[in-house]
Amino acid sequence: MPIRHCIVHLIEKKPDGTPAVLHARDSELAESQAIENMLADLNESYNAKQGKAWGFFHAESGAHPFSGWLKEYLEGGTDFTAFSRVAVEHLQKLMEESNLSVGGHVLFAHYQQGMTDYLAIALLHHSDGVAVNSELDVTPSRHLDLGQLHLAARINISEWQNNKQSKQYISFIKGKNGKKVAEILRDFLAVLALDKR
Repeated sequence: MPIRHCIVHLIEKKPDGTPAVLHARDSELAESQAIENMLADLNESYNAKQGKAWGFFHAESGAHPFSGWLKEYLEGGTDFTAFSRVAVEHLQKLMEESNLSVGGHVLFAHYQQGMTDYLAIALLHHSDGVAVNSELDVTPSRHLDLGQLHLAARINISEWQNNKQSKQYISFIKGKNGKKVAEILRDFLAVLALDKR
């Protein structure tokens, strides 16, 4: 699966009500086997999720800017890093307004499967575990928990660009926080949802 662009930002949000802090990455992630493995695992977890909602972009406007930013990036008017930065700043603002209690690492990945281009966006969280190091000691270990997606969406860019009649080129899932998380994601992407599958 060719990965065209990938970046991760961090929205630090504590449940105590303090404002969210954005730690934005300045450049894309370099291609690596770890990135490919992460995206493959993310896709597997996303595909296995039940209860996805499907939809399409709301008409572009000042209140619904995401599709305009995406279009500008795809047409070469801005680069992927700048696109992801303005988008994650918008997400941070929506998380503030909704009083969502947690943040996390926000992944943006533009990749290709077969002849189809996709944009995946996911809020990722860590899990604590244990590992055995080279001295055979058991030590604490943190890893991204790709099996527990709380907020994730996938945009079929090819369908959006090539089939103007389509109303099913965006899919998104609901996580543990249910309705509030789904509403933030819908507002962030400006998705008009159709149905759940």
